Amino acid sequence: MKFWATLAALGLVALAGCGGEGGPRVAAALPPELLEVLTTQVDCAGAPLVQVRQHRYDFTTDGVEDALVAVRCDSGAGAPPSAVFAVAAGPDGPEVVDELLDADDGEVVKDLSAVGPNAVVTTFGFGPDAPRCCPDLEISHTYRWDGAAFGEPTTRSSPLPEAPAE
Repeated sequence: MKFWATLAALGLVALAGCGGEGGPRVAAALPPELLEVLTTQVDCAGAPLVQVRQHRYDFTTDGVEDALVAVRCDSGAGAPPSAVFAVAAGPDGPEVVDELLDADDGEVVKDLSAVGPNAVVTTFGFGPDAPRCCPDLEISHTYRWDGAAFGEPTTRSSPLPEAPAE
């Protein structure tokens, strides 16, 4: 058994708020101003859209705080894939200016961060032989803001550690 991959998956379940009732839940209802904007971006087939992570910073460099927002459909169990959007503060409220990670990519967001014009999305991913319960990769996507959108990412992937053979 891949002890470390299983341990990471269990940590992911706790972080993402998946599984049974009573456990820690980081996933939260989206703020109303973002709910309207983002529900048109992800099809949850009737399930609610929840925020998994948010990182606020001024990527547009206009002096107004913008945000990277990671969302997923609230499936109630498992590790549903995440989508990440760059949301800029516009004169008429928040607006999606770019999609950094599509839910169809099948990755689960671990962290969002930024340094200057670079946004970093760290995810758990699944290799070709990994079951959906047990991610076996940690993936780091770095996107650079060009003044209008984020460019194609530089992506690094590394396997999650496995338990030593007994």
